[in-house]
Amino acid sequence: MAININVDDQLGLEYMFKIAGKKRGLIYDDECALEIQRVELTVAKSFKKIQDLDDDDLDNLEVDDQLDIVRGAYADIRKAVIPFFDKYFGEGAGQEIYEYYHESTHALGAVFGEINGYLEKVKINDKKK
Repeated sequence: MAININVDDQLGLEYMFKIAGKKRGLIYDDECALEIQRVELTVAKSFKKIQDLDDDDLDNLEVDDQLDIVRGAYADIRKAVIPFFDKYFGEGAGQEIYEYYHESTHALGAVFGEINGYLEKVKINDKKK
């Protein structure tokens, strides 16, 4: 007797997320995986710029100058995440999501991180036929 397993029914590559009050679909293909890597690398690089600043160097800067560095890093993060959302959830979705979460770059990054957390697991449903 043959055991029939339908992998097509088990491999989850199509996702539906509720983000900023709307359902948004995404297909996790190679292009999406590479875009996620691009965003992750950009975000990591932005935070590394801040972390790499020597405390003594920061202490020599005025507070407003220190904030400019952080503001620049936030802008770099938004420039990476918002276009990703536009590409996968529709034009204008990135700004819409950013505004929905009170223009918080931290929230925008957290939403991206949650999506990435689900996608990097490529689900295998426990259905056997």
